[in-house]
Amino acid sequence: MKRIRCSRGFTMVDMVNALILMAVLMGMSAMLGRRTVARYQLNAAARMLSVDMTRVKTQAIQTNAVTTVLRESDRYYRASGMARQLPRLVRFDAVSADSVAFNGLGAVTDGVTHRFVLVTSYGDAREVFVYAAGGQEVRKL
Repeated sequence: MKRIRCSRGFTMVDMVNALILMAVLMGMSAMLGRRTVARYQLNAAARMLSVDMTRVKTQAIQTNAVTTVLRESDRYYRASGMARQLPRLVRFDAVSADSVAFNGLGAVTDGVTHRFVLVTSYGDAREVFVYAAGGQEVRKL
């Protein structure tokens, strides 16, 4: 009777291939995870800016005075005197408006539409439009 030899374990080539595959998969998942975090921060920043616009407009109506949202840099803005910082992976685009001011009626003082664009380094973007009558809208680009 012939005895069949059973080999156990893995060869070094098998182990190296498995490690390379795991490294590639981990690298891809890390990049996708960072992009997901950036997109989440972008949506949160757009909501935060929109809420601040509404708060400043409401304050203008309540006090019957002009209140302003001012973009100070690509990561900071000031809403009626209160400084705000955008999340780490989000910044204002160069085409964003510098400021918007609301009068006592809640309308924009200069009577034009203002556009604030928030972007990530991954190419995702959101627009916050403030219309002349004081209404606003958040759009995905």
